[in-house]
Amino acid sequence: MLPLIIGVVVASVFRIVAVMILGTDRLLTHAWVDVIFWSLIGVAAALSLVNLAWECLPCRLSRLSHNRRLIERLCRNSPCAR
Repeated sequence: MLPLIIGVVVASVFRIVAVMILGTDRLLTHAWVDVIFWSLIGVAAALSLVNLAWECLPCRLSRLSHNRRLIERLCRNSPCAR
């Protein structure tokens, strides 16, 4: 969740700076500003998903191996443990 919040804040700051530098009338003619704005948000969302998967993946793989010691060690603090 934190990467997503940081990404939205950085994208908003980028948009504000772009408006201050280019002005609102010239901002409409530059498509790259929108591309960068949405790319920042998209990268932040992708990092949030990777972070969530990385927290769950070791626990799920240890459950597939049926190794009791790995399950106890990796699934103890995992948000995906059942």
